Amino acid sequence: MGLYLNKPSYPCDPIRTVAALAKTLRISAAELLRIADRASSSWRMVKSKPGSTRETFDAHGPLKALHKEIKNRIFSRVYFPDYLQGSLKGRDYVSNADLHKNKQILICEDVKQFFPSVSAAFVEDVWRGFFGFSGEVAGVLTRLTTKDGALPQGSITSSFLANLVMWRREPLLQAKLATMGITYSRYVDDMSMSSKEHLDKATQTKVIGMVYGMLAEHGLRAGRHKHEVFSASKRMITTKLIVNRKPSLTTAKRSRVRAQVHQLEMAAKSGVSHIELRELANKASQSVGQLARFHKRSGELLRDRVKMIRTKLPEPAPSFPTFPKGDLIIDAQAADELSAPWEHFSEE
Repeated sequence: MGLYLNKPSYPCDPIRTVAALAKTLRISAAELLRIADRASSSWRMVKSKPGSTRETFDAHGPLKALHKEIKNRIFSRVYFPDYLQGSLKGRDYVSNADLHKNKQILICEDVKQFFPSVSAAFVEDVWRGFFGFSGEVAGVLTRLTTKDGALPQGSITSSFLANLVMWRREPLLQAKLATMGITYSRYVDDMSMSSKEHLDKATQTKVIGMVYGMLAEHGLRAGRHKHEVFSASKRMITTKLIVNRKPSLTTAKRSRVRAQVHQLEMAAKSGVSHIELRELANKASQSVGQLARFHKRSGELLRDRVKMIRTKLPEPAPSFPTFPKGDLIIDAQAADELSAPWEHFSEE
């Protein structure tokens, strides 16, 4: 009996001409090609958070508007199987972790430099091989969605392409692991494999070899320093959540959120400016909201303490946006939406 392959799929007719692509994206063919010709200069870097070595980019101007159309008119029609958990509607780092709760063993792998390692050739293979678009159309879309010959981290389209880049091999890997009683999932560049039964060393080695083999076929490598094997007798962590029973934050992360609220209260007593205090309250509120998702009672108590500070702040004066000329470098706070949710917590 053959393996059941749960593949991503695109149920629409392939786009064969640039004119048809332009119509799909609600733009003229001439304008589409003009944006594609200028795409390489239509990116801006997002300033990384302190200590981060990631290079994150965002498209701007007409290219970003076109990325939104590609998302809404093409990617929104793709079926993504449940083992793909990254940056998809209704799925996130929590739903990914939930797949691996109450297991006896958990193996975690991280793809080293995932986005810059995904070459334009593999992106074009998604457009041509997976979607079935013509070579001409695939070429235009590749120019629109890659930067310097690679997949740029941070753009609207990159997360969808990241989910599809291993479309030829990943369904087969997932199916083979399923026959071994192993649950597989990928949250962008974080890969997790878990089992309700203990796996001996030989089986663990086999599983890891299967994953490394798939990555190698796509020009990717595992970050071996992040390779981890957890057993149920200790804390089991994937996407930075404990999954022994149900997804939850580590004690250290919960303590840091409590400390953040305490620092807010101390700042309020010290008489710092309303502008600074409001900024601290916003950051604390965000952290508390994340904690409350896993620990409701603790979150409610901390939320009340933040609310007490907020009620004493005057209403902020209305402000109007300014639009400086030239390319921008976005700061880390503005880039929060581009990072994984758990990255709002610092490392232990």
